[in-house]
Amino acid sequence: MTFDKSSISVFILMLIVHYISAQTLVSTDPQPKNVILEEYTGIYCGYCPDGHAIGQALMAQNPNRVAIISLHQGSYAVPQQGDPDFRTSWGDSLAWQAGVHGYPMATVNRHVFNGTNTAMSRGDWIVSAHKIMEEVSPVNVGVQSFFDSIKRELHIVVELYYTASSPHPTNRLNIALLQNQLLGPQIGGTGGNDYVHMHVLRDLITGQWGELITETTQGTFVRKEYTYEVPIHISEIPVVVENCEVAVFVAESRQEIYSGAVIKAINGSNMFIGDVHLVDTVQVKKGMPDTITGFTMLTNSALTGTETFEIILEAIQMPEDWEAVFKYNGQTYTDTAMVMLEPHENHQVRFEIIPGATPGMVSFFIKMRSVSYPEAPERYKKFYVISNVTDLIVNGAGGPESGYYDYVFSDGLASAGCTTQSTIPADLFVQGTNDRAFDDVRNIYLNIAWTFPSLTIDQIQSVKTFMNNGGNLLISGQDIGWDFMSGAVNSHGSPEATDFYQNYLFSDYLNDGNSTNHILYANTSDEVYSKVPNAFLVDIYDGNTYPDNIAARDGADEVFYYESNDIAAVVKAETNTFKMIYFACGLEMIGQVPVTNQILRQTYYWFDNMLSTEEYEDALSDLFLGQNMPNPANEKTAIPVSLKGHGVLKVFDSHGNEIISVPVSKSETEIVLDVTPFLPGVYFYKIITEGKSSELRKFIVY
Repeated sequence: MTFDKSSISVFILMLIVHYISAQTLVSTDPQPKNVILEEYTGIYCGYCPDGHAIGQALMAQNPNRVAIISLHQGSYAVPQQGDPDFRTSWGDSLAWQAGVHGYPMATVNRHVFNGTNTAMSRGDWIVSAHKIMEEVSPVNVGVQSFFDSIKRELHIVVELYYTASSPHPTNRLNIALLQNQLLGPQIGGTGGNDYVHMHVLRDLITGQWGELITETTQGTFVRKEYTYEVPIHISEIPVVVENCEVAVFVAESRQEIYSGAVIKAINGSNMFIGDVHLVDTVQVKKGMPDTITGFTMLTNSALTGTETFEIILEAIQMPEDWEAVFKYNGQTYTDTAMVMLEPHENHQVRFEIIPGATPGMVSFFIKMRSVSYPEAPERYKKFYVISNVTDLIVNGAGGPESGYYDYVFSDGLASAGCTTQSTIPADLFVQGTNDRAFDDVRNIYLNIAWTFPSLTIDQIQSVKTFMNNGGNLLISGQDIGWDFMSGAVNSHGSPEATDFYQNYLFSDYLNDGNSTNHILYANTSDEVYSKVPNAFLVDIYDGNTYPDNIAARDGADEVFYYESNDIAAVVKAETNTFKMIYFACGLEMIGQVPVTNQILRQTYYWFDNMLSTEEYEDALSDLFLGQNMPNPANEKTAIPVSLKGHGVLKVFDSHGNEIISVPVSKSETEIVLDVTPFLPGVYFYKIITEGKSSELRKFIVY
């Protein structure tokens, strides 16, 4: 079989079988769908880098589950003189079918989630992708590739196995050649003319709509082998095979995609080696210091004969005083074990996490790798343990911006002396709420930034549950009201969002703000925030400054206003159950760090009733003591300070013994400590001025 576009030889073996005895690439057990994200983009597209970041984050958070096909198409993809042309002959037809009307847009498995079009704005990609990954595919896809550099021939083997019958008697197999590390202009990026374009579609090896599969009933096994002569250039752009990928997917017809995979073009494979399964239905567990929190996993090999596998336990940012081990066949391991597994037999692995005194929300990855087939993707599962955490920063899942700015919240809480904080994504907050793991959490800080959707319906419900159980909420983001309440195209209003906005945020949305709303001033009659100085809102979103204009509903107070129109920017409410503060601008937009820290400190103390407002404001007006950096330290460390008078910095060891006392003048903004004389260990410091003492802070010397 030959296609005109390039030299392709195809060898087909189709067997209708219910058991495959030889080693294969593909699983015969039902598997969840993988995501095929077809992203419509260009080289002069201001918002496209944001779309690229969303796609990359989705891939990073879901290894081996997401394939991105970046289609350069439309007016933003038209090159100017001297620019590379990343367009293909396939893009316009695919964009027309998807209903693309803006950039960036994407389809997720060409599925219609809302309306009639498959194309959707970038705020919908992550939520839609997670919905797809929860579904079971009727067909599993295996792929392997080899490259003959002398002949420039790419040899591709594809295997399909139908674990269920397709509703359609015929399906279509699609193979795409993608290329990474392509340099070109991008007005929305930071690289100028050397922006790095990834996953760029260079060719559709099986044509516009793929190759027909004529047997699609349960138990069908399909094996196809292709030889594709890789062009030296496409549209005068070199095809560097070392930077290429092969994406393979099966579509129901020309529309709905069941599943697929992406591999390296040179010696790539997604061979199914087996699987790992958590026995526990609870994925997020509450731990306690010096107490074992356990998880049980089953491993299963899909390879022929007895094979050696590597089992890996990987902890993400686990505190030093936590312990994590796993046990297999009577042996205890701390990170890696080599195990022998019989085919299609379950083997139990027990994981034990022992939190220390240090608070944390720790992610654990369990990975299984094949020794005989190192190119095959590892199988993995995740679980989580939270211990001693009272304050959670929750990043909005609708885009990468929230992750860029979560330090604003963590730094502000640190300035208040909060040492029991952690940061998680909104999806994990949903999981932890469902698993009842957040009993110790008193306060959450929803960092929505400028992301869409601000919250999904599941996330809204989880926040409501938290608040109904007595938890306090700070939420900030410049378009939350627009997203929930405006009814505009591409906004995410819903009955659930309306109820949350009106009855939990106690706010009315007036209109979408603009850049004239660039100065905040406090309501001087408010008992918590009245002494916060005026603050500038900085344009950090490349000209997209839209802090919403809002108003307080009955039972709430307006605590900050915009100087331009005296319209409310912040609403505060306290009920018999919870406290809430809603910023219609993002806290990350406030240009003065001390003001942001002051707002978060006052919020933290208000939430926890730790000081009366008068006491706290008086103390705050006279002194400020920040967290030292670096921490841990082994030579020198710097401590930020701000005093209205002279004071003394005191340092104590872990037993409360005073180590040193350093005079501090009101003109100083930073104290640099030489810690080389200190023994390794934990130390504390505070500052005293005019009889007032700051909070006690901890640092480590190593």
